[in-house]
Amino acid sequence: MVFLRKYILEGIGWVGALFSLLAFGLNSLNVISSQSVEYLGANIIGCFCLILYAVSKKAYASWVLNSIFLLIAVFALVKANLL
Repeated sequence: MVFLRKYILEGIGWVGALFSLLAFGLNSLNVISSQSVEYLGANIIGCFCLILYAVSKKAYASWVLNSIFLLIAVFALVKANLL
């Protein structure tokens, strides 16, 4: 069971990295806007997955940083949809 949990958490970490890099790449190539639901949503998913992974590894700096990025993305998404 511990063996399976390790691989599931590794997979979650890679999914988080993929979403974050995809959002950054698409924004850098002007495919999506930094205020778009797609960009902010991908960042929220990516940060959440990376937080889960970092917590499992006891990587405190990483989960704190990703938690801050997650909050910023959530606030930006709310702001973008209210205006």
